[in-house]
Amino acid sequence: MKTKYKIIGMLAIILLFYGCKEKEPAQGNLRFQFKHLIDGKEIKYDSMIYINAANNPYLVTEIKYFISRVVLYKEGKKIEITENEGIHYIDTKIESTQVWDIDQTFDEGDYDSIQFIFGFNETDNKPNRFVNLPETSMAWPLTLGGGYHYMMLNGKFKRQDESIAAMNVHLGIGQIYEGTTYSVDSIVDFVHNYFTVSLSNSFTIEKEKTNTVYIVMNVENWFKNPHIYDHYKWGSHIMQKQEAMRMLCENAWNVFSIIAE
Repeated sequence: MKTKYKIIGMLAIILLFYGCKEKEPAQGNLRFQFKHLIDGKEIKYDSMIYINAANNPYLVTEIKYFISRVVLYKEGKKIEITENEGIHYIDTKIESTQVWDIDQTFDEGDYDSIQFIFGFNETDNKPNRFVNLPETSMAWPLTLGGGYHYMMLNGKFKRQDESIAAMNVHLGIGQIYEGTTYSVDSIVDFVHNYFTVSLSNSFTIEKEKTNTVYIVMNVENWFKNPHIYDHYKWGSHIMQKQEAMRMLCENAWNVFSIIAE
């Protein structure tokens, strides 16, 4: 009889234990889709139809960039994207790079925000990190700091005399020069121009579904607020012009936005 009661008691404890265990949350998948707009509309590439805040007519031929250390926040909890160490390359001329189906599942529910580094921090921005195209084409010269471009925003702008000039808005490691020349022999320090983008728009991940979040680059915002960026002043190439790169980074606070499908 005592043995019978012991067995019943043990079964009761086991049932109570399993009954009290929290149910594992259902999981869903996440897809990032990257869009590039000017004044709220899809870019018409290679068309001299845009005018920035400095009144410079310009066109865009391509945009290429990296985001890294991508994380999600859910009720204040940080969830890291582990695929490719949280790194993704986007190229407006390579359609496949504009969609990132993340090889990872996430708890269903409402998420607070998305955060990423634009470019790479000092730890991640190492020469020869990539061995294949197209990423290798983003290499930043070793003499100028090494690693990789954070962004190439390429196009053309119209000068005041109506002639056309290259518009190579490139971000990466900047340099501090001794004196007034841009000779690599006069570099005294380097500046890591990466920055963190925090997008606080909420979105929902539904279970057993691929949930799409659009990450939108609003290109015109690179060139205004708080700084009016003037192509006439900075010219076609800025890889050795830290002041120009600094202005762009400080303007980037509202370059990105997200839209949940």
